[in-house]
Amino acid sequence: MKKIIFAILAGLLVLSMFAQNAPYTIEVGGSTSVTPLMELFADAYSKTKPNIKVNINPTGSGDGINNAGVLYQIGMTSRTLTPAEKGKGLKEQTVAIDGIAIIVNRNNPVKSLSVEQIRDIFSGAITDWSQVTNGAKRGRIAVVSREAGSGTRGAFEEIIGLKTLVAGATESTSTGAIKAGIAQNPDAIGYISLGSVDKTIKAVDVGGVAATSKNVVNGNYKIARPFILLYNERNLHPESKAFLDWMKTRPAQNIVATSWIPAK
Repeated sequence: MKKIIFAILAGLLVLSMFAQNAPYTIEVGGSTSVTPLMELFADAYSKTKPNIKVNINPTGSGDGINNAGVLYQIGMTSRTLTPAEKGKGLKEQTVAIDGIAIIVNRNNPVKSLSVEQIRDIFSGAITDWSQVTNGAKRGRIAVVSREAGSGTRGAFEEIIGLKTLVAGATESTSTGAIKAGIAQNPDAIGYISLGSVDKTIKAVDVGGVAATSKNVVNGNYKIARPFILLYNERNLHPESKAFLDWMKTRPAQNIVATSWIPAK
């Protein structure tokens, strides 16, 4: 009898070990702004749990909100949820705080814009660079925005108080497209995640305050928003929960600190 019990227990232990090491794919989708951070998370996590694959779908915040717990185990959004969206019963986990950088072509001489000037440019009240550079640069301003439904756009418009986007603005579906367009057009202006700023474009100061993580943390740089992960607690796979819990740990938040602001 003891041998039988031992064999059963040994079998259960083997099954348990197999289950813990079974391959599993965590489907994640939503905000293109959160995607670069999620890619870093996924790469680091795979080193600790090589049996787990994180499949990331950069489809926009709206899709991340609507399909969290449906198509995706984890949805990504770079804006806060509306009251109606909160009614979906999704759990929220903020993993980072991100500034929104106002970007121009590297050859543009403008160094700083006020929030009012930014609002007037994107609404069409200011249309020529000479109006904000005292004639140092002339040319019709080419406004580049994210598409309707983008979390970055929603946060940007809310923060600066933009009611209506100027007619004729280019609406891009990704951070990469905005950066590429502005890098090629000396008269263009747009906005992207602070963590995505690189040498191909230039981030201008806002009200004389540089767009840096330090200034977001100390509250001096005002154009900032949260990176939020969404999930349905009722149908959350244990491996997805483990991944969410890992993103709260010091190693994960150290990754956040490389280009974003760690969640408090």
